[in-house]
Amino acid sequence: MTLDIPTVMLALVLGFLLLALQMWAARRSVLRQTELQIWSHGCWSLLGGFALLPARLFIPEWISVLGANCLLLLGLTLLDAALYRHLIDRELPRWVGGQCAVSCAVVVLTLGEPTALRATLYSLLFAAALAPGLRLLIRHGWQQGGSIRTVALTLGTGALMSLARSVDAAMRPEAYGELMRGDLFQGLFYLLCFLSLLAAGFGFVLACFERVARRMEELATTDGLTGCANRSTTDALLAHSLERGRREGAPVAFALMDLDHFKQINDRYGHAAGDQALRAFAAAVKLRLRGSDVLGRMGGEEFGLVLPMTDCPGAQRLVEQVREAVAALRLQSDDGQVFTITVSAGVVVAASDSGLSASRVYMLADRELYRAKELGRNRVEIAATPIVIGTPMMAAVAGAGVPGEER
Repeated sequence: MTLDIPTVMLALVLGFLLLALQMWAARRSVLRQTELQIWSHGCWSLLGGFALLPARLFIPEWISVLGANCLLLLGLTLLDAALYRHLIDRELPRWVGGQCAVSCAVVVLTLGEPTALRATLYSLLFAAALAPGLRLLIRHGWQQGGSIRTVALTLGTGALMSLARSVDAAMRPEAYGELMRGDLFQGLFYLLCFLSLLAAGFGFVLACFERVARRMEELATTDGLTGCANRSTTDALLAHSLERGRREGAPVAFALMDLDHFKQINDRYGHAAGDQALRAFAAAVKLRLRGSDVLGRMGGEEFGLVLPMTDCPGAQRLVEQVREAVAALRLQSDDGQVFTITVSAGVVVAASDSGLSASRVYMLADRELYRAKELGRNRVEIAATPIVIGTPMMAAVAGAGVPGEER
């Protein structure tokens, strides 16, 4: 049984042409990513290499061998560069580029050698060119799951097929006298090895789409400046925590925190210093949270802290620790001026049988926050007792308003 090598190569050239066109279309849409551009250049280089392989029927063989193999090696190296950019956001290491240059030099020096020897050697060079990207995929990409695992598996298949062809060419040199000879294994090599590169390309495009989807989801749920949850996400998680607390008989604490005299920081030190203060505050709080706790930016300099399964002493202890840590921060503006920040907080602990909604908890926490501001700022005020809906106290609170004030 044999496979027609020219037909297989023609199919591969057409396949890579379709992949290159897909890359071009993706780059013109939402996927304007540097790594996709690099992978696209790699595909065009591979396409040129595949096209030159059967071109030896029409051009001098040494031109076909030299051009095809150097373009293939360059294309594989560009795939490595795209993976470095995608997985760890770094440029391709110089040693990988040096490896490509050395491999191309080997191709030049071995042009006069027998075809079987060249097949053995070049197949090893192709596997070596894939090795840096595979190592990166195993170390940094596998745990990401999704389409990037497909890229790892298909590139791994291509590397294994290159090694298998190298071994076969060394053991059966008579079968590699001519590239276009219809040998079964040679046909399977081209088919499986290069199809794996095609599959890796489509998998990489899907991985880029998945990254865009994740980023869009993060933008929809996360505050871009501080990395905290945004207002809508915090409200939803507070409501979820209260409902879960009712089912499990556990209290839920909510703290509303506001940086003191924040407008003065912006006016005196500039908005960049204000942004720095917000980021430093968020970082100080996150260091003291459990995995189940949620810090959200409610707007401006106001933050909400959802503490599931937390009673009054636990909430008071945590928020006091946050207040002390924030007061100890020493920040520096762009012009070198050192400044400090403080925070005021209002805390409410909803018992499992309180029946408080998320909006009521927020209102009560805001009431305590206002009291902390009135009493001098840089302090924590906690609602005296859990309030059950239907009690006279709750009715009084529900009708209470909070006077406006610059916090």
